Amino acid sequence: MEERKVSRRKFLRATSGAAVAALAATKFGRGTALGANDRIIMGIIGPGGRGRGLVKSCLRDKAVEFIAVCDVWEPMLQAAMKMAGPKAKAYWDHRKLLEQKEIDAVIIASPEHLHGMHLIDSVNAGKDAYCEKPMSHSIEEGVRMVTTVRKTDRIVQIGMQRRSSPALHQAKKLIDDGLLGEVSLVRAQWFWHQGPLPKASQMRLRGKYDRQRFLGSAPKRPFDPVRFRHWRMFWDYSGGVMCDQGTHLMDVVQWFMGQGTPRSAYSWGDVYQLSGYETPDTFSAVYEYPRFTATWTVTYTNRWQNNWRIFLQGSKGTMQLDDFGCRVWKEPWRPNDEPIKSLGGGIPTQPHIDNFLECIRTRKEPNAPVEVGHTAVSAPHLANVAFRNKKVALLDEKCTVVTLR
Repeated sequence: MEERKVSRRKFLRATSGAAVAALAATKFGRGTALGANDRIIMGIIGPGGRGRGLVKSCLRDKAVEFIAVCDVWEPMLQAAMKMAGPKAKAYWDHRKLLEQKEIDAVIIASPEHLHGMHLIDSVNAGKDAYCEKPMSHSIEEGVRMVTTVRKTDRIVQIGMQRRSSPALHQAKKLIDDGLLGEVSLVRAQWFWHQGPLPKASQMRLRGKYDRQRFLGSAPKRPFDPVRFRHWRMFWDYSGGVMCDQGTHLMDVVQWFMGQGTPRSAYSWGDVYQLSGYETPDTFSAVYEYPRFTATWTVTYTNRWQNNWRIFLQGSKGTMQLDDFGCRVWKEPWRPNDEPIKSLGGGIPTQPHIDNFLECIRTRKEPNAPVEVGHTAVSAPHLANVAFRNKKVALLDEKCTVVTLR
């Protein structure tokens, strides 16, 4: 967690829509586009529950066929093989899967700390990729991932499905049209009620597993079935809820506000109730942006206002976003005021998968390219640096050094 040097160009690459468009313009010379009925041959790396859901979404396109499945745990391999069909082959080593020349694209839904290795290896093997969020396990790794992908001509979509949600595009247009005026405060929250982790003595893993491939570059520790099955709650493999859910919501904040990464971040919280967690079950982070302040608050111990919400508070109005849609109230707000604007909601994954498959065919940039994936998770990463050091984490004016104050 010491001082980190990151170049401004790499760290903030494509933090604005114009920069992303400029990068996309360089990709018109990609490989030959596919026809609408041409087969797309795919594999999956990490077919857990989320991964198999993505396979199901891809298979709604009748031109998609899965011929390869890779995981480090036998039950996941078996479950995915049933979905993929009789032609599919099972692999323990993702590199062996990537050697299959007929594969056009892969889904990467492995644990977070393996995303960097799996994505870099995939594009270097000539495969397009749909990589689940959070894209990276650190800011530095994200820079390497962006740099590597942009040295290739591969299509990469990061699994941030809000970028393909018609409901959110409609809500953003309201802000672009000036309905909220100047926004100075944005508040993001996610409230769930989860239970503590089980004891290792209470867990039994059926089937074979490959402990070393699960660890990857993570510290070599004695095998613990709790860490293996609940990896999201441990720093070795995840940025915790800060990055898992924060990637979704902080991306919406930066996207709607037309901003890149924050200048500074501070976060505090703890494991107050959910025994067994390493990452906090409750926290609040504060981010400093050039023209507004954002907060990101989570508890997994209380379900009031269940799930996620984002509030954008402007000089002319306030917008609330959630799974049910968007509502806007006129400023100054008074008790019992009715919304002056309401839009329906829905954050389905299918449009995001459809966009990825379409971009494989057309070779156009997808809705959530690597630059978006990187900047989306950089704010949560910065807050985790602050949290784990109990200090403010800052980016200097040149954005080349992360320092602690």
